[in-house]
Amino acid sequence: MNDIDFILSDKKWNSTTDEVAKMILDDEHLFEKVYGHFLHSTGQVAHRSGFFLGRVFKARPDWLFPRISEMLSKMDEPPHGWFTWYVVWYLSHAKFPAEHDGLAATYAFKELEKSYIKPSVKNSAMRLLEYVCKRNPELIPECKLYLEEVIANERPTLVNQAKKVTECMKKYEN
Repeated sequence: MNDIDFILSDKKWNSTTDEVAKMILDDEHLFEKVYGHFLHSTGQVAHRSGFFLGRVFKARPDWLFPRISEMLSKMDEPPHGWFTWYVVWYLSHAKFPAEHDGLAATYAFKELEKSYIKPSVKNSAMRLLEYVCKRNPELIPECKLYLEEVIANERPTLVNQAKKVTECMKKYEN
């Protein structure tokens, strides 16, 4: 198997994404190293670290939960350009503790209001908001305002997702 530093820094690595994720999942020390790269590196190393961590956190959310506060604390001054995107994605794919709902919603709203954000990030932000609003129905009116903006101004795939999320939120309203 390839060395993780080579995999994270070189564009010509030969392992598949699933192989790398399994390698990280099988070695908690290696996981800590990749997580450290995600928090403290820049460029391609940070981006690849974040990508592999997405697979790892999906398989092992218990490795994500103790790190949520740390990641959310870095959202206003992210260590690299992909950081915010990845954190929103991680949270949108995990049933995390309710104590993080406020900040998670805040950053999901911020991602939705950016006009230059990739559609996948906006989809993750909508998914995250749906999860948070399910537990916090008082946020639904604000979320609907953001979703109306998406419906009015975005491409058809995002509009369809925003409509689905709006429909789902009707179930959570009091």
